[in-house]
Amino acid sequence: MLKKNKKDKAYQVIKRAIISGDLISGEIYSLNDLSEMINVSNTPTREALLLLEFDGLITPMPRTGYLVTPITIRDVFEIFHLRSILEVEAIRLATDHITEEDIKFLEKNNQIESQLVNNSKKNAENEKYLEAYELNTEFHLRIANASGNFRLAKLIEKLLSDMERVLSRDPFLAYPKQHVPIIKALKNRDSGTSQKVMREHIENTKSRLLERF
Repeated sequence: MLKKNKKDKAYQVIKRAIISGDLISGEIYSLNDLSEMINVSNTPTREALLLLEFDGLITPMPRTGYLVTPITIRDVFEIFHLRSILEVEAIRLATDHITEEDIKFLEKNNQIESQLVNNSKKNAENEKYLEAYELNTEFHLRIANASGNFRLAKLIEKLLSDMERVLSRDPFLAYPKQHVPIIKALKNRDSGTSQKVMREHIENTKSRLLERF
């Protein structure tokens, strides 16, 4: 059990370092370097790196070390192409299935995001990003689950997980106004408008991210 905890710790710490940029995209790090950085022995660190390889964050380099997999413009286009297909379909289905409880959850999520943006004490950018990412993920997953299609929701969940590193470049990740039209369309059970505003939201996010490359 202890070994598993160390592996999990190594996975989380290295993943966060990659997303935050503390481990530099395109750089190669040895196993010893990474183990010393996170203060975990080589075996659980190596096990964690296998998980990070599966996530696409690390690429093993034989007899050299581990490459922090670079983010490319192609990654952005592929991810947002899939989001446009899956999330627009999910919100179309959600307009028929969404409950009042779901709507209240989305409104509360948006309220908390507004507090995050307005709270001047939140001056630690990494902490603010983590909270914003979690809120954004919860928002989109709630809509995906409201679609009533379990497999569709799981695909969207995996996609949102894959794109965490890409979203870390979005300066407007914590921007509550961008979700307001989506909530309004869902409250009105307006399928056409809900698809339109979701597609626009995804396209706007993609455009902002492409400007960062």
